[in-house]
Amino acid sequence: MSQFIDLHIQSGDVVLDAGLNPSYLTDRAVIAQDIVHAILDTGLAHLLVSDRGTGITADTQIKIKLLVEDDVRIMPGTVRVEQVSKGQWWVYADTINFGAISSAITTNSGAENA
Repeated sequence: MSQFIDLHIQSGDVVLDAGLNPSYLTDRAVIAQDIVHAILDTGLAHLLVSDRGTGITADTQIKIKLLVEDDVRIMPGTVRVEQVSKGQWWVYADTINFGAISSAITTNSGAENA
């Protein structure tokens, strides 16, 4: 039985299954989705993705790390924010009960979770 269940949201919309019923996420995926939405809601994703070497990047990464570590489901000290290519960032962290998570940071809310 899952501890966390939530609607699967992608690009701001509920994801529907083949029968046009809402799709749900559980546990690890819920935490990853919640983290992405928290980052998007604060506007930090826009700062990070749009920064072109102005020095905002390091401060924004720290703010994102602190925001993610504020989630009680995340193991403190495990959050990493990494640029994988120009304009593409990922957040990595370990959850307390469900292992590692990772999520792409994009400004269109269409984040990828793993």
